[in-house]
Order: sequence, then C-alpha cells, then structure tokens
Amino acid sequence: MKIVLPIGALILIGMIFLTGEDRNAVVDAETAADVAILGAGLKLDNPRFAGVTDSGDPFVVTADWALPDGAMPDRIDLEKPKGEVRLSNDLTVNVVANSGQMRRKDDELHLSGEVELVSSDGYTARTENVQLDLARKSATVPGAVSAEGPRGRIEADKMRMDTIDADRRDVVLFFEGNVRLRILPSQN
Repeated sequence: MKIVLPIGALILIGMIFLTGEDRNAVVDAETAADVAILGAGLKLDNPRFAGVTDSGDPFVVTADWALPDGAMPDRIDLEKPKGEVRLSNDLTVNVVANSGQMRRKDDELHLSGEVELVSSDGYTARTENVQLDLARKSATVPGAVSAEGPRGRIEADKMRMDTIDADRRDVVLFFEGNVRLRILPSQN
C-alpha cells in the first residue's frame, strides 16, 4: 500500500492534467502505457506518505517536493525530506535532510546535506550522508558523524547501524575510525 497508493495518485494527477480544458493541445491517453509515458517527470509538491513499519510503528514522511522517474518509479528524488516514526516504547525519532533519493526496487533511502536525527529522549545526531537499507533495517554513515545527548557526546569517522536479532527490533550502533567519546556522569 505504501507504494501502490502514491503510484495511483501519480496516475490520477496525470489524468487531471491530461484532460484539463485550459491546455492548447489535449492528449488522449487510452492505455496504461500512454499514462506511464506521460507520468514520467511529474513533480509532486508537498507530498506526504504515511504508514506503519513491519513492527507496527506509525511513520510519516513529507518533503517540499518529490520527483519520480516515471509512473511506476524506481527512483524518487526528494527535496528537504522530513520523517517521523513513533516507536512502541513511546520514543519518537525525527529526521530531516536537504535532499534524499529513494530507490524502490533496492529498498534503499539515501539522505544527504545536513542530515539531523533527533529522538524524543534527548539525543541528536548530525552528518552529511546516510544510506538506509529498509529491507535489512540497517544504516550506514560513510562520513563523519557526531551525536550528543544526556549521557554524553560521541564523534566518529563513520558509523553503521544494524539489527542483531531475528525480528530486527534490537539495534546496535558501530562507530568506526577515529572515535572520540565523552561520558557525562549521572546527576544522581
């Protein structure tokens, strides 16, 4: 449904533009192939995608605009994407970036340009590039990353996130390269 509904919306938007009366030339799209050809390059302003993860956690993704590479897109370019997921443990995670690209067939999302991740428990992470593998529920930060929160601060040359159990709910972060860690003592 996460993929079928946006594609259906694209086709409907394409049909609206094709049958508009203000156009000098009216295009007659009688087949799905005609609609697919005309659907390439349609830019969506202020798209909003909502759903639930495999674990049942609700999420919302918005952007200033989205540009699919066709009516049945493999690649969708995003401008200023923003996302929010509410996890079952009452933790909310928000992410923003300057740009993004989703590759549907590969189940990958690439975010770039001042990527910032903020969690409701007080942690903030910043980097320039994040590659998410949605199928494996893993992420890679190939460049410098910094994170800070109530328990301290960490900086590293790169980072990767992976799940360690079969149901992919327990997450482990691996900081690599030149790693600097500052731990703040508990106030208790």
